[in-house]
Amino acid sequence: MFPKARPKWWQLYLTFPLLVALFVVDSRLKVSTRAHQAVQIGIVLIVFGLIHLWLKANARALSAMDRAQLGRRVTVVRIQPHPLSAMDNGSKKRPMFQLSDSEIKGTLSDTFEMDYIDAESFKAEEYRNN
Repeated sequence: MFPKARPKWWQLYLTFPLLVALFVVDSRLKVSTRAHQAVQIGIVLIVFGLIHLWLKANARALSAMDRAQLGRRVTVVRIQPHPLSAMDNGSKKRPMFQLSDSEIKGTLSDTFEMDYIDAESFKAEEYRNN
């Protein structure tokens, strides 16, 4: 039996340093703006071509990886909703979460809020002795 084919990821990972190196070479060229644009388009096309070739060369291994993942077992756990009490017939709205005011503060905002602390009520001398 053939050994399991695995994608050669290192080949794909080399495309990024190659892309960077080609752009560095392009930045050092003494050509016009249009020529720089043409070179950059060429670099992108070369890298996409290399990725396409890598995909074709590793198609069998990638397909085997996908098939292996499809064969995995998935367990679905169904949790029944909590039954409503007789008093709560759905007519009044109740909060989904019960949080204290200190937990709610700042939960829905995107800024950090601080409560005002009275400096007189927390004296440093009291805490130094502890």
